[in-house]
Amino acid sequence: MNPNLRTFSLAAACFALSGTGSAIAGEFSVNPIRIELGASARSGVIAIKNEDKQKLSFQIDGKEWTQDAAGQDQYADTDALIFFPKIMSVEPGATGLIRVGAKAAAVPTEKTYRLFIEEMPGATKKLESSGAQINVLIRFGAPVFIAPLKPQDSLDIESFGLTKGNVTIAAKNTGNRHQVVQGIELKGTDAGGNDVYALTLADRYLLTGSAKTYTTTIPANQCAKITQLSLEFKTDKLSVARKLSVSHVMCP
Repeated sequence: MNPNLRTFSLAAACFALSGTGSAIAGEFSVNPIRIELGASARSGVIAIKNEDKQKLSFQIDGKEWTQDAAGQDQYADTDALIFFPKIMSVEPGATGLIRVGAKAAAVPTEKTYRLFIEEMPGATKKLESSGAQINVLIRFGAPVFIAPLKPQDSLDIESFGLTKGNVTIAAKNTGNRHQVVQGIELKGTDAGGNDVYALTLADRYLLTGSAKTYTTTIPANQCAKITQLSLEFKTDKLSVARKLSVSHVMCP
């Protein structure tokens, strides 16, 4: 990978947790940072504002977005996403528009894509401190969702266990649209019902049909006090809870 290219393709997922607001990526801002299309909205627009003092040029590319068996993001070429332009230049202080649509606007299961907005090489920036020249390019991936005709939200906790202080949680999105994970909350209580352990695990998107395994380790001194471990898996659309009785043999 080019050492002068900073990749911000995952930033969209983080920004999306707060809704469809704008994201500032280096010298330009993107608004909205995700697009949701479907039967009621067959096309959308993404605005790129040049926050720099010089003209910026961008190359735009669309990829199909899936997750593999380990829940890792995968991207593949696709012609199902329609967007224009594919290359654009934006003057300082000006705003450029990218129009986005999909060939299939009515689907039984959500389709997911990312629209990658990549800054193209231009004028070289100067570092004020040293006077050295550097060219830092930014790549931003905006999620594009094609909503299902009949949205269904469902999440299965396939396993929740504790072995030698190691917590393992396996979750699968069994619905037909994505879930934005807002927090995987663990709480341990002692025999008296007092809180003796708390931790929130973070994640991003869990796409439809995808499964992920989350792990963490409870310190031995805290694990020894826990008699019940509670799990609450929160997303932007639902919440699933589980409880686990804990014995000393489950701790280090």
